[in-house]
Amino acid sequence: MLVNSDTLHLNSKAILLLTPFHRSQRGNSLTSERIQTGLKQMGIDIDLLSLEDKNWEQTIRHGLATARYSLAHGFHGLHFARVLEKEPGLYRLPLVLTMTGTDINLDLAGVDRDLVLQSMRSVQRIILFNQQFEMEIAAAYPEFQPKLLSIPQGVQLEDSPVISRQELGLQDKDFVFILPSGLRKVKNIDLALDALSGLWSEYKQVRLLIMGAAIEEEYSANILQRIQDMTWVSYLGEIPHNQVKSYYQLADVVLNTSVSEGQPQAALEAMSLSIPAILAAVPGNIGIIEHGIQGFYAGNSYELLEASRRLILDHKLKKSMGRAAGQLVRLKFQPEAEFSAHAALYQSLLA
Repeated sequence: MLVNSDTLHLNSKAILLLTPFHRSQRGNSLTSERIQTGLKQMGIDIDLLSLEDKNWEQTIRHGLATARYSLAHGFHGLHFARVLEKEPGLYRLPLVLTMTGTDINLDLAGVDRDLVLQSMRSVQRIILFNQQFEMEIAAAYPEFQPKLLSIPQGVQLEDSPVISRQELGLQDKDFVFILPSGLRKVKNIDLALDALSGLWSEYKQVRLLIMGAAIEEEYSANILQRIQDMTWVSYLGEIPHNQVKSYYQLADVVLNTSVSEGQPQAALEAMSLSIPAILAAVPGNIGIIEHGIQGFYAGNSYELLEASRRLILDHKLKKSMGRAAGQLVRLKFQPEAEFSAHAALYQSLLA
């Protein structure tokens, strides 16, 4: 959809994006950065503010006092609710909320449910990453149906220098799984370790690369302790996003083992390079792939083990699933479509 960006900075006003996290590479931070960059390239004046910034409250107040902003867009229902509680002046603006995963799957069913609902009631539009979430929320909370809009995240990878398997201590004959995930309880790293431990006992060429920041201290310590004696597992730590393509290209299969997802963005990035996926069968992942076409869904460690075994034993199947994975991402997860959809939404609210 073509959008006239001139209408989006009425009286030189800007769009304000509010993300809970920015320092580490997490879903919210990467998504908000990508949207800001894409919309700026369309000529839209747009600021990105993180709640990790020391003076975020003063920045909002100054922006409101100087009438800089025409619209505010928050990421994550629970975090945005807390922003609105602290900065009620934002209610003077049109408000947009992107619900990103844990706010839907966990917070709406937990002790913070009322805060998330308050956030949802406060905004004019609610963005979700897929139609499944849209249907589920509309069924559970019919009052929000007119506000709901599905905008899949675009997949965008920068080129980066090629690295060899040997640089990471891998051999060409190794069968490499990559798990791009921060070390958080919700990411359920143990599921991969449980399943692939069984696979490694049968096939000694199995290797697992875990790539992501150590976000939750206690959980990270437990995972690092567990893999200490697993010679077939390597923890790469946090890799800058402009370098992750090089690491994805080392892999035969990408894994997502989360108990809660908004959209398995890192797995889709790897899939864009024609790498098949095994995804945990949880909301946010369900509906992303067709089981048996671009990869497999796994509901438990046994199913993950069996799916992994099929791919390690059937080279033709792995290749065909990889090709299908790449085609899927190119068809359904284009960043240009994501940017245009956001620009059109902002334009409709500011018209």
